[in-house]
Amino acid sequence: MCAASLNNVIATIIIPIRALEVEQREIHRLKRLLSTIPSGFEVVVVDDGSPFSVKRYLKQLVSSCSHYSAKITLVSLQTQWRRFSLARARNRGVRAASAPVVIFHDVDFIGCPSVYERIQQHILQIRLAEKPQNFFCLPVAFLTEEGSDEFMQAFEKGQEAWCFKGCHKHLAGKLQFLVQGSSAIVSQREDLLAMGGHDESFKGHGAEDFELLHRLGQRYPIAPLPPEYLRNMGSGDITEYRGFRAYFSLYGEQSRLAGTTLVHLWHPKRASKGYYRHKQNFARLQKVMQKEPKIDSSLKHRESLLPRESHPQHRSETPTPVVTQETNDE
Repeated sequence: MCAASLNNVIATIIIPIRALEVEQREIHRLKRLLSTIPSGFEVVVVDDGSPFSVKRYLKQLVSSCSHYSAKITLVSLQTQWRRFSLARARNRGVRAASAPVVIFHDVDFIGCPSVYERIQQHILQIRLAEKPQNFFCLPVAFLTEEGSDEFMQAFEKGQEAWCFKGCHKHLAGKLQFLVQGSSAIVSQREDLLAMGGHDESFKGHGAEDFELLHRLGQRYPIAPLPPEYLRNMGSGDITEYRGFRAYFSLYGEQSRLAGTTLVHLWHPKRASKGYYRHKQNFARLQKVMQKEPKIDSSLKHRESLLPRESHPQHRSETPTPVVTQETNDE
């Protein structure tokens, strides 16, 4: 564990990874992230079953963390004979975290240092460490290959290519979609542990984030549920307040306006056997969501964090689409 920045750690960023080779794209992106994330954060890298050569390299990488601004911790799981599990890796990261707030962060996500600084400011502003009902999502802009190249050119110059606060029509050909109710959930650690974290019955990648958002949303509702809440409206523009994706997007509305949107850098579809489990996981999600909700009357109500005009009951029936939802081919 790195000894840098032990004081005043605002949040722990949890990054799951599994790589077969040291020169794999995920390793290069992890290195870039570690050198980008500023002080005030702890980073917990959870290696979920990489081979020994990669585990050894990650250990060396973390041991050189005097080069980094954030506090770095490596959690190495002996799970190489099991299917990669984002749910399992994220849960182990939460247990290892030392900060009062945790952020789930994929290795393909990134933002300029200034974006991470605004994330810190937003966490402090809404007093998330003391008020778990104020959990939120970091919006994620999924870029095309062309958009990723342009973003990185600006990134290398220390510039933010785009802020994503308003209309994105000028990003045609560069932006695939922007999802507000993303897997980059920002939550109070102790509250998340009390809830049991991610459901590890969701294997591989797919819907595990929706299941957690469903439980968090039941625990701390932000608005009346939309019509056909159980319905998966699929990827694409949100043109009406309908289905669970539209509801979850509300948890990223205020943070998007605060300038905390991360980007997802383009990559070819992963070929790892069993990584994508969308059919099985979404079927499991439907079973979970159909159960009678369990409301704990002792929990504090969520504070109203949305601007009045962003609240669903103050929207037109067919609002101008601002958000598009995650596809199943990441």
